[in-house]
Amino acid sequence: MVRPLATVDLAIVGPTASGKSRLALALAHEMDAEILSADSRQIYREISVGTGKILPEEREGIPHHLLDRCMIAESFSAGDFVREARDAIDEIRSRGKRVILCGGTGLYVESLLSGIVDLPRRPPGHYEDYRKGLLSVSTDALYDRLRESDPDRAATLHRNDRFRILRALYLREEFSLPSSALFEAFRTPGVACGEILGLDPGREKRLSLIDGRVRHMFANGWIEEVESLLRGGAEPESPGFNSLGYREVIAFLKGRLTRTALVDAVIVKTRQYAKRQMTWFRHMDGIRWIDFEPGRGAPLDLFTNYGTIGKNCS
Repeated sequence: MVRPLATVDLAIVGPTASGKSRLALALAHEMDAEILSADSRQIYREISVGTGKILPEEREGIPHHLLDRCMIAESFSAGDFVREARDAIDEIRSRGKRVILCGGTGLYVESLLSGIVDLPRRPPGHYEDYRKGLLSVSTDALYDRLRESDPDRAATLHRNDRFRILRALYLREEFSLPSSALFEAFRTPGVACGEILGLDPGREKRLSLIDGRVRHMFANGWIEEVESLLRGGAEPESPGFNSLGYREVIAFLKGRLTRTALVDAVIVKTRQYAKRQMTWFRHMDGIRWIDFEPGRGAPLDLFTNYGTIGKNCS
């Protein structure tokens, strides 16, 4: 049975440091809405400074969903996000509130709004055990094996792309279906969305905002946050530490980078990440791009169909 479509009234997307959280908060007050975070790093409970997470005391009484969802040692996939986001939307709707989706993780946003292949869950570590069991098998041999069992999928991959070849083989052997049939069998529909706003401050302003944001994070205890986690027993290879800049902070703590080199490296990586975010969102349909500045005009003037938002989403 296909689950009925959940609905989002407004989505706010864009690159890091563009003001998404501030705009979402302002609009939530005016729209009687709650905020659903679409940020793959802010789901981690123990890391806040380096992820730019809006803290509980800064949320002005507006409920925020899918923040602080898991520990840094845990993995959290796009499929996990979609499942929990749909549950959160249902919960918000049950209280008669509107829903604002806000975040810069394009995969999360697009998976929720456009649909995703949502495979049945497997026990933790299941795929990792499979991968380790094939460490002694060459990538060429793995590719030939995939070409025999799922030629259509193999044709889309480079024979040296071990990561994707292994994943494709695992899915083929675990579910006994070729990729095309697998995706058709487990694809879930997307959710309806009233409007999507994209925040784009422009290249020069974006670079300046990123520079200030990164320096602010370091001034507000980013290094100390990571140091405290490592001292408390967190593993440096934890999935949560794949968050932007955290590997560089760990390298600094191990003496591999000077503080100046650390800050410069994180600024560069953040700029590169913002560029990738813009590329992702530019390829999504239906986004209306604006340059939001707090205090400039009423937030509700930023989009046109507020009067109809929610009326078709009940």
